[in-house]
Amino acid sequence: MSDFKNITKEDKLFYLSRSFFTLDGLWMIETEKESDWETALKIDLIVWIKLMKAIIRRLKRYLKIETNTLSDLLKILTFRWSVEGWDYEIKFDQRKEIIVDILTCPYKAAMERNPERQNKIPLICKDMCLPFYEQVIREFNDGIKVEREIFLEKVDANCRFRFPCSQTEALSKANFLRKEDLTVEDKLFYFERNFTTLDGLWMIETENELGFERALKLDIIVWQLLYKINFRRLIKYLTLQDRTLQDLLNILFFCFEAEGYDYEIIKNEKNEALMVLKSCPYIEAMERNPERRDKMAFICKDMCIPFFIPAIEEFNPKISLKRSTFIGLGDSECDFHFILKE
Repeated sequence: MSDFKNITKEDKLFYLSRSFFTLDGLWMIETEKESDWETALKIDLIVWIKLMKAIIRRLKRYLKIETNTLSDLLKILTFRWSVEGWDYEIKFDQRKEIIVDILTCPYKAAMERNPERQNKIPLICKDMCLPFYEQVIREFNDGIKVEREIFLEKVDANCRFRFPCSQTEALSKANFLRKEDLTVEDKLFYFERNFTTLDGLWMIETENELGFERALKLDIIVWQLLYKINFRRLIKYLTLQDRTLQDLLNILFFCFEAEGYDYEIIKNEKNEALMVLKSCPYIEAMERNPERRDKMAFICKDMCIPFFIPAIEEFNPKISLKRSTFIGLGDSECDFHFILKE
């Protein structure tokens, strides 16, 4: 049997943090292709408002925050910004207000790297980011006021948040969280909890807007693309030199470990392998939601089967995958039977 790499916390963070941003971007791009810009942006805003509610709820428990003050809000926002890789500066000026200057934004940076998305930056800032923070802050505490200064003239422009405050001295001592303050465990907590939630919200809100069949079609496309991208990343990260069946198992081992599957490798030979999943985090998430349980069979049979195929074919077209059992269809496990044709 192959000597699989034991995944560390740092490995898992590498996988989940990159997958988080890629997943969100793919859903946005593919939804726009399937419908139009306005529809995709509408869904994106709803997804992130609901996701941020979950993030705030989770971080309040994690950070042991029991109130909804401005200091609490900034602690939560700076935790999220620091984990996601934003760069920012916090200032306390003489007019008794807190100023947060956003120097770099990972979502804006992703669009800057894609020439086809650069013209969308002003639209995202104006039509998504502005109403997003307004609603999130209002629902957190409608007594907290925020003023936004958005500079859209240049691709490399920055954003500014102004929070009027009558207790600047007290807030200047608040524990705002920067990148260097957070541990690997802090970051993993964020991405482990929110990766699956992000995907689920995109699926649900796309279904609400476009119907289940179109949403399932997009879900398949998004995950096919995500696994192709993740396979390429892991080939470099694991420094795999060949495209053997053992190399493929190493990649899948890494993916399944990072995503939280419970699995077992039953057979592992040079030209044939059998892997079974004992539990699936995505099925478990659907089981917890009574409104999604009737969708499990479709997700397992119509979505899960095809989304590995393009990545495996790109990795090595001589490797085939056969599936016959599915947890979402009532089986005790999901099987993955790989055959390498010489």
